[in-house]
Amino acid sequence: MQIRKMRWWDIAQVDHLERELFPHDSWSTDQWWRELAQLHNHYFVVERDGVIAGYAGLSISGSDADVQTIAVGQAFQEQGIGRKLLTHLVDLSIEMKVTYIFLEVRSDNVSAIALYSSFGFKEINKRRNYYPDGGDAVILRRDERDARP
Repeated sequence: MQIRKMRWWDIAQVDHLERELFPHDSWSTDQWWRELAQLHNHYFVVERDGVIAGYAGLSISGSDADVQTIAVGQAFQEQGIGRKLLTHLVDLSIEMKVTYIFLEVRSDNVSAIALYSSFGFKEINKRRNYYPDGGDAVILRRDERDARP
């Protein structure tokens, strides 16, 4: 299993995985192209035997960063891939001297919230009816000043 930078040739596989995992609110192919074109965005894929098993993205602006997405294909879940991707994003944010990392997660995604909490993310707010299907989002923040030894 290898984590590497996402490249334009990965978009077709990532787009397919995105639609499979998030059928009601998936990003469009054009959105993936726009995301990769931004210099402040950092996207990564996990590849296993030539197949993209998961992907993640971090947008850095000044001293803040936003986790844009983390997703793991259903066939690859419960293998620690999400944890490895999040570790990679957190390590990058530390390297880039980020103070806060933010993210939004569905309030009913208990396993993701538990993962983020184990990395020191804390709930700071909620967005009611944030997702197209009416689901709520929980906004989490990790303060790197508190997280560093």
